[in-house]
Amino acid sequence: MKTALLLCTAALFAASTSQSHAQGMPPEAREKIHHLFDNHTKVKRTVTVTDTGYTALTESDDAATAAALKAHVKQMSARLKSGLMVRRWDPAFAEYAEHYDEMEHRYEPTDKGMKATVTGKTPLAIKIAQNHAKVISDFAAKGWEAHDRNHPAVESGKDHAPGGPRRKK
Repeated sequence: MKTALLLCTAALFAASTSQSHAQGMPPEAREKIHHLFDNHTKVKRTVTVTDTGYTALTESDDAATAAALKAHVKQMSARLKSGLMVRRWDPAFAEYAEHYDEMEHRYEPTDKGMKATVTGKTPLAIKIAQNHAKVISDFAAKGWEAHDRNHPAVESGKDHAPGGPRRKK
C-alpha cells in the first residue's frame, strides 16, 4: 500500500513538473525579460490610448536594451499566439491571455525598439488591451518592483485561479 501511494505521488509530481516546465519561459526568453527589468531606466515608453485600444512606442538608446525589446516582443507574441500563458499567476495577464484572440496585435520594429498597436474587437477586449498597456508601462517605469506584484484584471470579481485560464482557440 505504501509503495502504491509513493508511486502515485511520484507520478503526480512528475506530471505537474513536466506540465509547469512546458509552460515555463525558455532560458533565452527569460534572459531577455530579465535584461529589460534590470535596465528599465534605459527604456522610454509612450502610450496613446485610442477608442479601440492603444498604440505604444517602447524604445531605448542603449543598443542591447533595444535588441532585448525587439526579441522580447517577438517571443511573447509567439508564446501567446500558440496558446501558452504568460505570468499565469497575475490576474491582468491571465485575463489578457484568455482574451488574446479578441484583439488584433500589430508590431513594427523601430531603430530603437518596437511600436505596438493593439485593437480590441469587443468592448471588453478594448479595456483589457488598455489595461495591458498600463501594466507594461508599470514594468518599464518600475522594473523589478512592478514585476514582483500582481496587477488587477478588468473584469471585477472574475476568478483567475493560479495557473490561469487557457485562452480559447
